[in-house]
Amino acid sequence: MISIIIVGRNDNYGGDFEDRLFATVSYNIAELRRRNISFELVFVEWNPIADRPLLSSKIVERFEEARCVVVDEMVHGFISQNKHIKVFEYHAKNVGVRYALGDWLLITNPDNYFGKDIFDFLETDKFEPTAFYRAGWIDIDDESSVDAEGLHDQYATVGPPFVHAAGDFILCSKYMFDRVGGFREDLAFTNTHKDAILCLSLFDLTDNVRKIGNTYHLRHDRENELKRRVQYNWKKVERVPQPTYGHADLCNSSSVAPRIARLSLKEELLSAARKKKPVNPVIPRRHRIKQNWIKKVRQLAASPFQRLF
Repeated sequence: MISIIIVGRNDNYGGDFEDRLFATVSYNIAELRRRNISFELVFVEWNPIADRPLLSSKIVERFEEARCVVVDEMVHGFISQNKHIKVFEYHAKNVGVRYALGDWLLITNPDNYFGKDIFDFLETDKFEPTAFYRAGWIDIDDESSVDAEGLHDQYATVGPPFVHAAGDFILCSKYMFDRVGGFREDLAFTNTHKDAILCLSLFDLTDNVRKIGNTYHLRHDRENELKRRVQYNWKKVERVPQPTYGHADLCNSSSVAPRIARLSLKEELLSAARKKKPVNPVIPRRHRIKQNWIKKVRQLAASPFQRLF
């Protein structure tokens, strides 16, 4: 069975998040059912807004193959090192993997359609246990452009391990994901590049990666992106497997409805969480991008007029 992992929040991100979520998930699930591909959908609702209905309730009502995990606000606040981030996408995907029942993981986003080539590959059921699989990325306006002629992978010229837009599609075995320790949870000041780091870690392990088709991404606004995206020297992050992932050490799990679990912060951590204040991101020294000092000296030596340009 394939466990499809997606993440979201009931905040209408981008202005039409719920529409995009149900459009793409409905399309993909309909095709998986038509081809009799064994799958489950694991939806992780991270840091939901308390006075709004849960998306998870709508998901389980709509899709019988779905199970959901709701991660409480206190969990988010306890781990956060960036007050501008409301959803720690890759922490949430780790949670989804921890709850997944399938031997294979398809980690994607809630605004991606899968192309025909991807479904053809999934239908073969011939996945190499020591390989991982990626997909091309094409930006579109609506469903009518899925598999349309004349559209091309926007990162077609980039070679293995195909790290660009990796968060939109990674297919690998649960065994491989466990071996590399999941997405990095020690970089809680940013969401940026954690998908690329996972691809590099998998490539270190197996040296065996393939592109199997294209995903089609629905365009949307990216609210507050400049504040949320923190640039750091991600290629220098030490790729040592994490001993645990998915915050099993921080959280208790309980069932709140059929097929909906809730992760809440352990009681002994609540006091510290309540005292913690939201912070601006600080990049650890070891992860900072080094300045090009020769270039900087030349800039400082330039005349005031030149520095204007």
